[in-house]
Amino acid sequence: MADRAEQAEHAISALMRFVVSLIIPLWALAMLALGIEYRSIWWLGCGAVVGAIGLLFMVGNPLAKPVLDIRESWRK
Repeated sequence: MADRAEQAEHAISALMRFVVSLIIPLWALAMLALGIEYRSIWWLGCGAVVGAIGLLFMVGNPLAKPVLDIRESWRK
């Protein structure tokens, strides 16, 4: 059985992964907003690429799965 230190370590690790998986899509939205505001193809392209990567991180995060999984929403 895992002791309290290992449980805390796993909890902090999961929390950090969740935070990072949310920061990347938010940064992508900021870059898209800059692209729209300045009419810059560079910001729009970078925002789209970072957004795609961030979406993969967010969808692959086990903590976000219950929120993002529509197939299980009928059970609530």
